[in-house]
Amino acid sequence: MKATVLAASLLVLFLAVGQAQAELITFQPDPADLYDLSHGNYYTWGLSTEVDLSMIEFTTVRLKFDNIRNWNSGDNVLYVHLLDSAPDGVTVYYDGQGGGDAFAGQGIELVTYVNLPCWPPQDLIYIFTDDQVATFSEYLLNGSDVGFGFDPDCHFWNDGVTLEIEYQVIPEPGCLMLLATGAVLVILRKRARR
Repeated sequence: MKATVLAASLLVLFLAVGQAQAELITFQPDPADLYDLSHGNYYTWGLSTEVDLSMIEFTTVRLKFDNIRNWNSGDNVLYVHLLDSAPDGVTVYYDGQGGGDAFAGQGIELVTYVNLPCWPPQDLIYIFTDDQVATFSEYLLNGSDVGFGFDPDCHFWNDGVTLEIEYQVIPEPGCLMLLATGAVLVILRKRARR
């Protein structure tokens, strides 16, 4: 009976160690509001990551716009892309509001916002699809200079853009194997005593 209870306890411990804990990484560009996304320009925001990603599994990725609003009540569009290559930090390019998506054919289009209101300002939260999370993770694991492309075909005042990445640390197989071996040896030793 005691051996069975011990085995069950060790199994619970083994499963608990095997479960990864969710963690959160937050990134914000500088300036946080991407120069208020002026309609005469388009922008890249390259992430600078120096984290060992080999034992990390991304679970949720969110791109947030805080208090974003159009400068007037006219038609407007905001294109947002995930890029596999972008210079570190925020880079501004001039397009004179040429219309259309300056990032068409580059990376993957995450979302296109159309006709955002000028009032009231709103918080927008874009949650990556599973495929987009997988692509984002692949870009990072391949050592790409991952980033985002923003092309506003209007002027979007905002109070900041934030990227939130929820991830889990995957337990090393060697650690799990050692724990399992220890559990088996304890059970065998208990049986041998009987």
